[in-house]
Amino acid sequence: MTTVAFASVAVAITMPDASAAEINFLCAPALQPAIQNLVPGFEKATGHKVKIVYGSIGVNASRVRNGEEADLAIVSPQQWQALQNEGKLGSSERRTISKVGIGVFVKKGAARPNISSVDALKRTLLQARSIAVGDLKTPVGAYMLPLFERLGVKSDINSKLLLMPPGNPSPTIEAVIKGDAEIGFSQMSEILASPDVDAVGPLPVDIQNFTTFTAAIPAQAKQPAAAIDLIEFLRTPGAVAVLKSNGLDTD
Repeated sequence: MTTVAFASVAVAITMPDASAAEINFLCAPALQPAIQNLVPGFEKATGHKVKIVYGSIGVNASRVRNGEEADLAIVSPQQWQALQNEGKLGSSERRTISKVGIGVFVKKGAARPNISSVDALKRTLLQARSIAVGDLKTPVGAYMLPLFERLGVKSDINSKLLLMPPGNPSPTIEAVIKGDAEIGFSQMSEILASPDVDAVGPLPVDIQNFTTFTAAIPAQAKQPAAAIDLIEFLRTPGAVAVLKSNGLDTD
């Protein structure tokens, strides 16, 4: 297995390169609004082309593990480490792209409930007619469903929970738009990207949870150097500003 060192590659982001490549990029849906904004500039600056497939970080990790074609994948730090331990990655250097917290949202124009504290959130959950949240296969559901248990409300709200599978566009957001659920939980970047819902706000800080997005270069990558160009581009000040404007934290 060839190991690619990030530091050994000079990133060309100011003019097209004669060695332009097509990058197969497995990206998380939470990054989609920012990535769609950023990729055209990257392609123009470098001459590389980026072919994007959106999937949850769990799906992305599985695709890398199964040896599917990919030059760059967005996974969690834990998934990155597992893939590294299994010899599935082509670089031993880990780079974080961004992280995103969980928020509450309602249909556009609907009354916004109080979630200003943990107690206020509990009251909102108990009063809501229906609640959309991802199932355990999604990062949000994997955190929120056990959280409902810890808050002591799971048995009271269980009958009005709509557990939504992973998907792009977000089935959770679609459920609230269609009126199937009164409130929903999703990653803040996905909430802010939808014109048909209103963000109520992030979870109270005491119970907030962040999903961290880590760049992984698979061992089978055909264009590892170009993938590194994209990673470095996403860490430039201009790209960081776009990520933050789309609800993503880079600190």
